[in-house]
Order: sequence, then structure tokens, then C-alpha cells
Amino acid sequence: MWPGRNTGRLPDRPIVLTADLDTDKGRPGRDDNGSGMAALLETARLITSQSCMQDNSIFFAVFDFEEKTSGSDGACAAGSCGSKEFSNYVIKPYIDLTKKDPAEWSGIITLDSILNYNSSAMAQTIPDEDTFKEAPGLTNVYQSLKANNQRGDFIFVVYRTNGDSTLQSEFDKKWAAEDNPQYKILSAGIPYKNITAMIDAKEGPYWQVYDYVVSHDTSSFWKENNDIPAIAVSDTGVLRQREKKWGEVGPADNMDLTQDRLQFLKKTTDVVTDMIRGMAVTQQECRDPMSEAPSGFNSGLSLSGELTLGQDDTRIYTFKVSSFTSSGIAKATLSNSSWSLDLEGRFDGDNHKLVLRPTPIVGDITPKPFICNMEGSLNELSGGVLYTGRLFGGCGVNGDVYESGFVPFVLYSGDAGGSSLALPVILSLASGILVTALAAWFIVRRRRGYEGVQGPLLGNSGNPTSGSYQT
Repeated sequence: MWPGRNTGRLPDRPIVLTADLDTDKGRPGRDDNGSGMAALLETARLITSQSCMQDNSIFFAVFDFEEKTSGSDGACAAGSCGSKEFSNYVIKPYIDLTKKDPAEWSGIITLDSILNYNSSAMAQTIPDEDTFKEAPGLTNVYQSLKANNQRGDFIFVVYRTNGDSTLQSEFDKKWAAEDNPQYKILSAGIPYKNITAMIDAKEGPYWQVYDYVVSHDTSSFWKENNDIPAIAVSDTGVLRQREKKWGEVGPADNMDLTQDRLQFLKKTTDVVTDMIRGMAVTQQECRDPMSEAPSGFNSGLSLSGELTLGQDDTRIYTFKVSSFTSSGIAKATLSNSSWSLDLEGRFDGDNHKLVLRPTPIVGDITPKPFICNMEGSLNELSGGVLYTGRLFGGCGVNGDVYESGFVPFVLYSGDAGGSSLALPVILSLASGILVTALAAWFIVRRRRGYEGVQGPLLGNSGNPTSGSYQT
């Protein structure tokens, strides 16, 4: 996940780019789906190298087991098992966290075989032609194919007219705006929102043709949550001919990387990248994170401070920075004598906010990275670095507990012996922000050796407790 300003909050409208990394047994993988993987990785590289923070979350998701693998050694007889797991263990928990209407997500784009450009006449096969030309949503595709002598010179987009039209329209506009008009686009707008249920039930006269058309991970998303907009982008796979007939192709028979095919792949990648930047609301200009961050905020910096977990439960914590990059990516570890949590996230140079979440652990597909959130202001103060804010979701500080609510934190890297606390005090009076007042209180405690402090300032819910302090 590439987090934005709205990540974890109701205003967030996530955009998801997906591709599978497996191919059908016995077939080459360059097109299916090395091409989709290449486009996803390049899009991720371009977007994550920019320093400007976008508003909405961007998910880059790679799946295994898209292909059906039946038999004694088969792990996914129905197909699309990886995308189903992603829906259940990432998308659904995130919806539960943000309470966002799934229909208001920006959407999911699936890239599945996007390399094969073949402008030869009759290169494009039409499955079950008599039924295809009559199927609602496919008639216009059939007519366009026939008018163009069935050339395979287009990218194919599959969507549902009830739910996915905005996402498809955005892709179509971006495609038209790019160069190389010889690379065309055809879109199939299926008028049934419950198309996957129709296919599963073998309902109606067109279900087999629709099964050909929607046999991508997109169908898994439609099935698991059919309110989230989702489109499939493809060169139609085995329905488009190549140098060697598909029936004769073996694992080593990768299709040739012609200039036409590479440019076709590039156009698709450029369109998707531009589309995601726009839907995520990415600024063109912003303040540089490196120059806006405190001068001492870099690898090896150590901050210390307190988290008040309850009226009688105040603990000392250390926050150590592992790395900080030019694009604002920060990695750090929050720890005490018996517990630690690796974190990563981004610093926003425009508002000086540092937002961190648990570093994903291989094999851990729980929603912890979404529930836990460390967020606050990062500023330079009295020769040190001050990080003040709130720890949301528990984050395991009470053991393996991820819960609602928040815990305020104040972390500071200085020696707490500077001459002035005027800045945090003035800020607290001017803005009424409690955590800034906490900063002043915390540094006073450190200077005076914690003398005169009767109890924790905040309880576990973030409300003032009966404890008091003296200065």
C-alpha cells in the first residue's frame, strides 16, 4: 500500500492496481502474465518515486493462483484464489476500518496479458460467434471486430455498466489522450451487475460467452464485493493469435518482443500510471520532504518519551529511525524493554505530518497494518526533534491487542536541557492542541527528573484523568 493523506479515514477513496504472477501450466509466461506484472511494477516505481503526497491510498497487489489448477497437485481448482484472499484479508478489513461505502472507492484495475499486439487480418478470434454477437454488451464489440477485419490491434476493457462506468470512462479518456492512435481500445459494457452469479448458476443463453470474457481476477472482486468498481484490461489472451498457434505452444515459446508490442505495453502502462495519479489526487508540486523535515531526522536518530496507557500505566518508549528517503519514506522502530514494533510510512512536507504503520510481515495477512496507525507532527525544537501525536488502534502495546481508540505520545531527541519551552507553550495556547501542550509537559518532566508529577495526564481513552502535575 502507498498511503495518502486520507489513508485509514472515511474520506479515503482507494485505487487498486493488480496483476497475477502465474501462467497456465505448459504455456509461456511472457504475455500471461509477465506483461501485466511488468506494467504494475513500472507503475509502482513511477508513483512511489515521487515526493508529493497524494490524498487517496494506492494499493499495488500481486496474486498467485489466478489460473485454474485442478488435479492431484492442484491448489486452486476454481481459479482466482489469490485475489479472493486479497478481498477477504485486505479489502474487507479496510472497508470495516474506514466505514467507506465500497461503491465510493475509486476502483480496482486488473492487468492480465497486455503485450500481444497483432494487426494482421483475422488475428482476433471470436468465441462462440453466433452467441457472442447477440450477447448484451458484446454486440458493439462484435460489430467493431468485423468492421476491422478481426485485427488484434486493440486493448480490451471489460466492465459492468452498473457500477464500473466511471472507472472505464476514465481509462478510455486517458487512452485517447495518449500518443500512438494505431493502438485502439474496445470496451465491453456488461449490463448485469451480478454477472458472476449468472455465470456460476449457468443462467441464461449467454453465460458461456460471458465466462470467456470475464475470466480474470476482476470476476473475483465482483463476486466478493460487487459494489466496488472494477475493470479488466487485457489483450484477450488466447483469443488473439501470435507467431505460433496456441495449440502448439510450449513453455519455452514466448512471443517475440517486437517494437509494436513493446509500445503497446508502454501505452497501457502510461495510461494506468496517469489514471492512478489522477484518481488518487496527486499534487504536481509540493514542498520537498527532505528539506522540510527537521535537520536531525535521519538514519540512526533516537527519540524517547512516554505513552500513557492508563491512569496508573505510563511507559517509557524509544523511537529509532532506520531510514529516511528523498521521497519522504521513513522507517523506524518503536520499542521499550519488552516490546518492539517495526514501522514504515511517509512524511508530508506540506503539513509536517509523519504517518507510520506496521511493516508488513511475510505470511501475516491480518489487518494489523490498517488498524495500527502512528500519526503526528514532526518538528525541530531546542536543537532536537519533537514528534507528537496519537497512536491509534492499540498497535500491540498492551500485548497482542489491536483495539479502537488512541494513545497520545510525545517523543523527543534533545537532552531536554535547552533554555526555552516557549514555542510548545505558545502553540498550545494558540491552537488548543492537547498533544502540543503534552510536549511542553513531557520536557518539563524530563528536566526535573519527574519530580512533582502526581499521575498520568491522560487516561487510556484520551480524556483527562484525576491526576495533576505541578510546575
